Amino acid sequence: MESQIKELKRLLNEEKNKNQILINENINLKNKINYLNNELSKMKNYELRIKSLENEIKQKNSEIQQYQLNIDNSQLGSSIKSIKPGEKILGLNFVGMGYDLGSYCLTCKNTDLFVRLEERLYKDFPDLTNFEIFFEVNARRIKRFKTIEENKIKNNDIINIFGIDK
Repeated sequence: MESQIKELKRLLNEEKNKNQILINENINLKNKINYLNNELSKMKNYELRIKSLENEIKQKNSEIQQYQLNIDNSQLGSSIKSIKPGEKILGLNFVGMGYDLGSYCLTCKNTDLFVRLEERLYKDFPDLTNFEIFFEVNARRIKRFKTIEENKIKNNDIINIFGIDK
């Protein structure tokens, strides 16, 4: 009987050891599960942040496209889409001295560089590129790389176009 008790104690100890190993393994697995849940939560936060940033990028790209469209339209002579505080919309009349431009009027902002109007003029009248051209308003020579306002050009001013054969 004593040998049976010893055997039972030994088996009990073995089972206790096995049980302790399983408890430790269970604790390790729970720790791993907690760690992985935390990592998953971080990943979900990253995914939300990425989606938010993607939406922000889409919005910024849309704004950029709108700005580019406004720039392209203003360079093509289309109507001006928007103005900022302090900007004014002007209509300028161009008269070719020796050139048949007809009644040519361009709309612009007082903050536009005159050279941008000149580009639009060349786009509509490509033959003008065959001449050395200068512009005057109210008997004053216009500086190409200054704004309309800096050149003291007012709404409905007549801009004379003078050219020299190349």
